[in-house]
Amino acid sequence: MKKILILCVAALSMMSCLSKGSFSQSYMADVTFEFSDNAYQNSFKDSLFVLTEGEGFVYMQYPIVFSQKHLDGKFQGGFIMSYLQGEADGQLQKALQPNDAYRVHAKSGAQGSKTYVVFYDNPVQSIMPQHDIEFAYRNSGDMTPKACYVNNTTLVARKIKDNFKKGDKMVLKAIGHRGDGTRTEASIVLAEYSADKDSVMYNWTTFDLSPLGTVDYVDFEVTSTNPDVPAYFCMDRFYSNVQVEY
Repeated sequence: MKKILILCVAALSMMSCLSKGSFSQSYMADVTFEFSDNAYQNSFKDSLFVLTEGEGFVYMQYPIVFSQKHLDGKFQGGFIMSYLQGEADGQLQKALQPNDAYRVHAKSGAQGSKTYVVFYDNPVQSIMPQHDIEFAYRNSGDMTPKACYVNNTTLVARKIKDNFKKGDKMVLKAIGHRGDGTRTEASIVLAEYSADKDSVMYNWTTFDLSPLGTVDYVDFEVTSTNPDVPAYFCMDRFYSNVQVEY
Protein backbone atom coordinates (compact mmCIF):
# COMPACT_ATOMS: atom_id res chain seq x y z
CA MET A 1 0.00 0.00 0.00
CA LYS A 2 1.54 3.30 -1.04
CA LYS A 3 1.39 6.22 1.36
CA ILE A 4 1.06 9.70 -0.08
CA LEU A 5 0.07 13.08 1.31
CA ILE A 6 -2.42 14.72 -1.05
CA LEU A 7 -2.98 17.90 0.96
CA CYS A 8 -3.35 18.52 4.66
CA VAL A 9 -6.58 20.17 5.79
CA ALA A 10 -4.58 22.70 7.76
CA ALA A 11 -3.33 24.24 4.52
CA LEU A 12 -6.87 25.27 3.66
CA SER A 13 -7.89 26.58 7.06
CA MET A 14 -6.31 29.99 6.44
CA MET A 15 -9.38 31.15 4.53
CA SER A 16 -11.60 30.58 7.57
CA CYS A 17 -10.26 33.72 9.24
CA LEU A 18 -10.93 36.02 6.28
CA SER A 19 -13.94 38.31 6.49
CA LYS A 20 -16.22 39.00 3.56
CA GLY A 21 -15.22 41.98 1.51
CA SER A 22 -14.23 42.88 -2.01
CA PHE A 23 -13.57 39.54 -3.73
CA SER A 24 -16.32 37.20 -4.96
CA GLN A 25 -16.15 34.10 -7.14
CA SER A 26 -18.72 31.47 -8.11
CA TYR A 27 -18.09 28.26 -10.06
CA MET A 28 -19.07 24.62 -10.43
CA ALA A 29 -16.57 22.28 -8.76
CA ASP A 30 -16.15 19.02 -10.67
CA VAL A 31 -14.07 16.77 -8.42
CA THR A 32 -12.84 13.94 -10.65
CA PHE A 33 -9.91 12.72 -8.48
CA GLU A 34 -7.93 12.32 -11.72
CA PHE A 35 -4.22 13.05 -12.18
CA SER A 36 -1.83 13.24 -15.13
CA ASP A 37 -0.93 10.08 -17.02
CA ASN A 38 2.64 10.55 -15.86
CA ALA A 39 1.52 10.27 -12.24
CA TYR A 40 -0.25 6.98 -12.93
CA GLN A 41 2.78 5.54 -14.68
CA ASN A 42 5.38 6.58 -12.13
CA SER A 43 3.73 7.12 -8.76
CA PHE A 44 0.40 5.32 -8.51
CA LYS A 45 1.56 1.74 -9.00
CA ASP A 46 0.13 0.50 -5.69
CA SER A 47 -3.29 1.84 -6.62
CA LEU A 48 -4.44 2.64 -3.07
CA PHE A 49 -3.49 5.74 -1.11
CA VAL A 50 -3.44 6.55 2.59
CA LEU A 51 -2.43 9.93 4.00
CA THR A 52 0.73 10.04 6.06
CA GLU A 53 -0.50 13.02 8.07
CA GLY A 54 -3.52 15.28 8.28
CA GLU A 55 -7.13 14.17 8.22
CA GLY A 56 -8.27 14.89 4.70
CA PHE A 57 -7.40 15.58 1.09
CA VAL A 58 -8.62 17.88 -1.64
CA TYR A 59 -8.53 17.63 -5.42
CA MET A 60 -6.91 20.40 -7.44
CA GLN A 61 -7.88 23.92 -6.35
CA TYR A 62 -11.30 23.06 -4.98
CA PRO A 63 -11.78 23.99 -1.28
CA ILE A 64 -13.67 20.74 -0.60
CA VAL A 65 -12.05 18.38 1.90
CA PHE A 66 -12.67 14.63 1.79
CA SER A 67 -11.97 13.47 5.32
CA GLN A 68 -10.08 10.38 6.36
CA LYS A 69 -9.08 8.83 9.68
CA HIS A 70 -5.95 6.74 9.95
CA LEU A 71 -3.82 5.27 12.72
CA ASP A 72 -0.11 4.51 12.21
CA GLY A 73 -0.63 4.66 8.46
CA LYS A 74 -3.62 2.29 8.54
CA PHE A 75 -6.92 3.53 7.12
CA GLN A 76 -9.75 3.55 9.65
CA GLY A 77 -12.69 5.30 8.01
CA GLY A 78 -13.91 8.08 5.74
CA PHE A 79 -12.59 8.45 2.17
CA ILE A 80 -9.63 6.70 0.57
CA MET A 81 -8.41 7.18 -3.01
CA SER A 82 -8.34 4.06 -5.19
CA TYR A 83 -6.96 3.10 -8.59
CA LEU A 84 -8.04 -0.54 -8.39
CA GLN A 85 -9.82 -1.92 -11.45
CA GLY A 86 -12.81 -4.21 -11.13
CA GLU A 87 -14.54 -6.55 -13.55
CA ALA A 88 -16.69 -5.34 -16.41
CA ASP A 89 -20.47 -5.44 -16.14
CA GLY A 90 -20.39 -6.23 -12.43
CA GLN A 91 -18.98 -9.72 -12.85
CA LEU A 92 -17.60 -11.63 -9.86
CA GLN A 93 -15.61 -14.30 -11.68
CA LYS A 94 -12.20 -13.50 -10.22
CA ALA A 95 -11.13 -14.98 -6.90
CA LEU A 96 -11.48 -12.85 -3.77
CA GLN A 97 -8.56 -10.40 -3.51
CA PRO A 98 -7.22 -8.65 -0.39
CA ASN A 99 -8.18 -5.15 -1.54
CA ASP A 100 -11.70 -5.95 -2.77
CA ALA A 101 -13.11 -3.67 -0.07
CA TYR A 102 -11.57 -0.78 -2.05
CA ARG A 103 -12.15 -2.13 -5.57
CA VAL A 104 -15.10 -0.79 -7.54
CA HIS A 105 -17.74 -3.28 -8.73
CA ALA A 106 -17.13 -2.12 -12.32
CA LYS A 107 -14.30 -2.02 -14.84
CA SER A 108 -13.09 1.44 -13.82
CA GLY A 109 -14.13 4.74 -12.31
CA ALA A 110 -17.09 6.72 -13.58
CA GLN A 111 -16.97 7.53 -17.30
CA GLY A 112 -13.81 5.45 -17.67
CA SER A 113 -11.76 7.39 -15.12
CA LYS A 114 -8.69 5.86 -13.48
CA THR A 115 -9.20 7.19 -9.95
CA TYR A 116 -12.21 7.23 -7.65
CA VAL A 117 -12.71 7.27 -3.89
CA VAL A 118 -14.06 4.61 -1.55
CA PHE A 119 -15.90 5.51 1.65
CA TYR A 120 -15.94 3.25 4.70
CA ASP A 121 -18.55 3.96 7.36
CA ASN A 122 -16.74 2.40 10.31
CA PRO A 123 -19.31 1.14 12.84
CA VAL A 124 -16.99 2.42 15.59
CA GLN A 125 -17.98 6.06 15.22
CA SER A 126 -15.31 7.30 17.63
CA ILE A 127 -12.64 6.62 14.98
CA MET A 128 -14.56 8.20 12.12
CA PRO A 129 -13.92 11.77 10.94
CA GLN A 130 -16.05 14.40 12.62
CA HIS A 131 -17.49 15.21 9.18
CA ASP A 132 -16.96 13.30 5.93
CA ILE A 133 -16.90 16.23 3.49
CA GLU A 134 -16.06 19.74 4.67
CA PHE A 135 -16.24 23.05 2.84
CA ALA A 136 -12.92 24.61 3.84
CA TYR A 137 -14.06 28.20 3.12
CA ARG A 138 -17.35 27.87 4.98
CA ASN A 139 -16.73 31.12 6.93
CA SER A 140 -16.19 32.97 3.67
CA GLY A 141 -18.56 31.30 1.22
CA ASP A 142 -21.07 28.58 0.38
CA MET A 143 -21.04 25.03 -0.98
CA THR A 144 -24.14 23.60 -2.65
CA PRO A 145 -23.68 19.92 -3.63
CA LYS A 146 -25.48 18.94 -6.82
CA ALA A 147 -24.68 15.29 -7.58
CA CYS A 148 -22.04 12.57 -7.66
CA TYR A 149 -21.66 9.10 -9.11
CA VAL A 150 -21.82 6.15 -6.72
CA ASN A 151 -21.30 2.40 -6.99
CA ASN A 152 -20.66 -0.62 -4.79
CA THR A 153 -17.29 -2.15 -4.02
CA THR A 154 -16.46 -5.70 -5.10
CA LEU A 155 -16.41 -6.92 -1.49
CA VAL A 156 -19.87 -5.50 -0.83
CA ALA A 157 -21.21 -7.13 -4.00
CA ARG A 158 -19.81 -10.50 -2.91
CA LYS A 159 -21.24 -10.18 0.59
CA ILE A 160 -24.65 -9.25 -0.78
CA LYS A 161 -24.59 -12.20 -3.16
CA ASP A 162 -23.66 -14.58 -0.34
CA ASN A 163 -25.84 -13.21 2.47
CA PHE A 164 -28.81 -11.20 1.22
CA LYS A 165 -32.25 -12.75 1.48
CA LYS A 166 -35.63 -11.51 0.37
CA GLY A 167 -36.46 -8.35 2.24
CA ASP A 168 -32.83 -7.21 2.63
CA LYS A 169 -31.83 -3.75 1.51
CA MET A 170 -28.74 -1.52 1.54
CA VAL A 171 -29.12 2.27 1.49
CA LEU A 172 -26.70 5.17 1.23
CA LYS A 173 -27.76 8.39 2.92
CA ALA A 174 -26.11 11.80 2.54
CA ILE A 175 -26.72 14.26 5.38
CA GLY A 176 -26.07 17.96 4.96
CA HIS A 177 -25.23 20.22 7.91
CA ARG A 178 -25.06 23.95 8.33
CA GLY A 179 -23.44 25.85 11.16
CA ASP A 180 -26.86 26.89 12.50
CA GLY A 181 -27.81 23.24 13.07
CA THR A 182 -29.96 22.85 9.95
CA ARG A 183 -29.94 19.25 8.65
CA THR A 184 -30.99 17.98 5.21
CA GLU A 185 -30.94 14.51 3.64
CA ALA A 186 -30.80 12.60 0.36
CA SER A 187 -30.64 8.83 -0.16
CA ILE A 188 -30.11 6.16 -2.82
CA VAL A 189 -30.51 2.35 -2.79
CA LEU A 190 -27.28 0.37 -3.32
CA ALA A 191 -28.92 -3.08 -3.25
CA GLU A 192 -32.40 -4.48 -2.72
CA TYR A 193 -33.78 -8.02 -2.57
CA SER A 194 -37.56 -8.04 -2.49
CA ALA A 195 -40.54 -9.61 -4.20
CA ASP A 196 -40.38 -6.85 -6.83
CA LYS A 197 -36.64 -6.31 -7.12
CA ASP A 198 -33.49 -8.40 -6.98
CA SER A 199 -30.64 -6.03 -7.74
CA VAL A 200 -27.15 -4.88 -6.78
CA MET A 201 -25.78 -1.62 -8.16
CA TYR A 202 -22.79 -2.28 -10.42
CA ASN A 203 -23.07 0.63 -12.84
CA TRP A 204 -21.92 4.08 -11.83
CA THR A 205 -25.19 5.75 -10.91
CA THR A 206 -26.03 9.41 -10.38
CA PHE A 207 -26.80 10.28 -6.77
CA ASP A 208 -28.87 13.49 -6.69
CA LEU A 209 -27.53 15.64 -3.85
CA SER A 210 -29.57 18.76 -4.64
CA PRO A 211 -32.00 18.11 -1.72
CA LEU A 212 -29.11 18.95 0.63
CA GLY A 213 -29.11 22.60 -0.44
CA THR A 214 -26.31 24.89 0.76
CA VAL A 215 -24.25 23.18 3.48
CA ASP A 216 -21.01 23.44 5.44
CA TYR A 217 -20.54 19.68 5.84
CA VAL A 218 -21.80 16.43 4.35
CA ASP A 219 -21.85 13.13 6.25
CA PHE A 220 -22.63 9.68 4.84
CA GLU A 221 -24.41 6.71 6.41
CA VAL A 222 -24.42 3.25 4.84
CA THR A 223 -27.08 1.00 6.35
CA SER A 224 -27.93 -2.61 5.59
CA THR A 225 -30.64 -4.86 6.96
CA ASN A 226 -28.06 -7.67 6.87
CA PRO A 227 -25.15 -7.23 9.36
CA ASP A 228 -22.84 -9.43 7.25
CA VAL A 229 -22.54 -6.75 4.56
CA PRO A 230 -19.86 -4.11 5.37
CA ALA A 231 -20.55 -0.40 4.96
CA TYR A 232 -18.48 0.63 1.92
CA PHE A 233 -19.37 2.51 -1.27
CA CYS A 234 -17.51 4.13 -4.18
CA MET A 235 -17.80 7.75 -5.29
CA ASP A 236 -16.63 9.63 -8.38
CA ARG A 237 -17.31 13.03 -10.03
CA PHE A 238 -18.54 15.06 -7.06
CA TYR A 239 -20.28 18.17 -8.41
CA SER A 240 -20.98 21.24 -6.28
CA ASN A 241 -21.65 24.92 -6.73
CA VAL A 242 -19.07 26.96 -4.84
CA GLN A 243 -19.22 30.64 -3.95
CA VAL A 244 -16.39 32.39 -2.13
CA GLU A 245 -16.41 35.99 -0.91
CA TYR A 246 -13.81 37.83 1.14
